[in-house]
Formats: sequence, structure tokens, C-alpha cells
Amino acid sequence: MRVLLVTHEASRSGAPRVAVLVARALVEQGHSVRVLSRAPGPLLADFAAAAPTSVEFLYRVRRRLRSIKAARLLALFVDTLLVTLTLLRRQPDLVYVNSTAAAIYLRPARWLVRLRVLHVHESGSLAARFLAAARAPRWPNGVTLVACSPSVQADLAALTGQSADAITMLPSVPDESQVVRQAAEPPDHTYSADELVVGTCGTVEHRKGADLWVEVAKKVRLELADRPIRFVWVGDIVQPVSPNVQNLNVEFVGPSPNPYAHMRRFDIVTLPSRDDPFPLVVLEAMLLGTPVVAFAVGSVATQVGDAGIVVTPEDTDAFASGVVRLLSDDNERQRLGTAAHARVMDHYSTSAFAAALVNLIHTVSVSRK
Repeated sequence: MRVLLVTHEASRSGAPRVAVLVARALVEQGHSVRVLSRAPGPLLADFAAAAPTSVEFLYRVRRRLRSIKAARLLALFVDTLLVTLTLLRRQPDLVYVNSTAAAIYLRPARWLVRLRVLHVHESGSLAARFLAAARAPRWPNGVTLVACSPSVQADLAALTGQSADAITMLPSVPDESQVVRQAAEPPDHTYSADELVVGTCGTVEHRKGADLWVEVAKKVRLELADRPIRFVWVGDIVQPVSPNVQNLNVEFVGPSPNPYAHMRRFDIVTLPSRDDPFPLVVLEAMLLGTPVVAFAVGSVATQVGDAGIVVTPEDTDAFASGVVRLLSDDNERQRLGTAAHARVMDHYSTSAFAAALVNLIHTVSVSRK
């Protein structure tokens, strides 16, 4: 089958990293795959290693038009026209749209009678916003809907009015070989051997809870003032956050081409997000045997199980208590880290992901007959 896999971007965020696994698995299953990214980014090389990859035609013009409120109808027309021309040129049997942020591809694919998969990585409100921007119906007729987590599956059911059973579940998983290989490399940052490091990886922004994380750091420092503790956040700084406290020892170090080397050095990985349906960083930390403290957003509690600490969203007191507990108990950190690694290997392996994708593509193919 000829597959056009559309990713909304080629950043190192979760959805594009899952798209790399999708491309690789489809190629291994014998499909002819082409990857199209709506924008360039550091993950293009990973896509190209899996399958022939290109960036959307006139992406700068299209992005600029979409950003101008007065030009949104023109942007929609131009986007739709160019998508249609792309599909006519590529002639795929299946258009695999790996985010509602790329939902503009759904209608032209329907007009051209192509099989369509929409793999959703966004929570309900964000998915609804992207679908509305693309003028896509909330229940796109003939589209196979795929959810990356139980919470997204429930959100999609509520959004579309369909039964959750009608929405395929394909839980996101970490790229085991890449994470382990890159984690063995030295980090592009200096760490002292005698300090405890509380870290996180992700975009520095309100949705990811950067301000909440700083509050947690303040509380932990008050509890463990005599311990050498360092707080490190690795990721793009979209909305700078000032700790506003002297001697807090909080660092926003910016993006890294290899965040896994940092994660290997972290004693605890934290997830302070306000909204995060199924964050790969949680599973990647667990894969590396690092205990996780997180807010119970999306399906994080499902990911972590009893192999970490999950607390009520935005409860920084409970979050800080979990961090203090693990920093104060070396044996507990090791126990949870070991349990976390075992949980990922048992429930979130790349082999399980590939097997589930085989079933998905078979179901989509059968629907055509």
C-alpha cells in the first residue's frame, strides 16, 4: 500500500516522535511510505532515515497566511488547494494524518477517495480547535480515528458523540533503541557528582506548567535546605519563567539535541503539566529507570501505575512532598526506578506498538472492500 504520512511538524515533541515509529513500522511491514512534514525541524533526519521525506510546499507562505486573522479564509483556500495538488501528485492509497494540527488533509483525501487515518495526540479542547481551523467535521465521515491514550479516546468520544469502542487505541511508546543509545552519551551540560538533580524535559510554557515547577522547587528547597539539589529544565523556552528567588538553583537550559543524556543524569524526572494526554517523556524516563513525579493529567496515571508518584493536578504541595520523599530515600528512588523500567517493557514496547499498527492497517484496508 502507498502511504502518505503527514506530520504537523518535525520538532522533538511527542507526536512527531511517534510518527517516526509509525513510518518505520509501516516500512517494515512492506508498505511504500512517504513522509510529509508541514514544517522543517530537527526530526527531519529521523524521518528521512525511515522513509523518503519532504517538507510541505510553500510552508512559510502557508504558515504566514494562517497567522493573519484577516487572511484565514484565504489561508484555508490556499492550504486546501495545495494539499489537493500534493495528493494528486503523490497518489497515496492511504493518507495517515498524525495530528489534528494537520487535519487540513482530511477533506481533500475524501474528495479523492483515499483511505484516511487521523491519529490524535491532543486533548479534546485542543483537537476541537484544530479541527475547526481546518473546517473539518468533528466526526469526519469515513476516517479511522486513532487515540494515543485512554484520555484522548474518551475526549474524542465526547467530541464526536461516538462510542469509545469506535475509536482505535494506539498508545504512544518510546523509541527504546534510540533512548538507550543516546542516554549513554555525555550530556551537553555540566553536572556535579555530589548533587541531586530534579529534571524535566519539554517546552517551557504555561501548558507544560513551568511556573508550577518553579513553585515546587521553592517548596522543596525549603524542606531540604541543607541538601545539594539542582532543578534542570531541558527544552525550548517559549515563555520564559523567572524563579524570582535567590539561591533556588533552578536552570532552564534550553533545547538539547540529546535530552536522554540529561535524563540519565536526573535523579527524578518531573511532569508539572496542566495538560498532557500521554507524554512520552514520562515513558522515556521510566525506560531509563528514573522515578517520576507527575500531576495526574491526561492518562499519566495509567502510564506510571504504581511505579512512580502521581498527584492531583496543580497541587504543588503534594508534588513537592513527592519530590522530597524520593530525594530523601535512595532505596525508594531505586525501587521505583526498577519498577518503572519493568512497566515500560511490559506495556509500552516498540514491538507491541508495531503489532497494534499491523491490526490498525488491516482494519483500514478491510474497510475499503
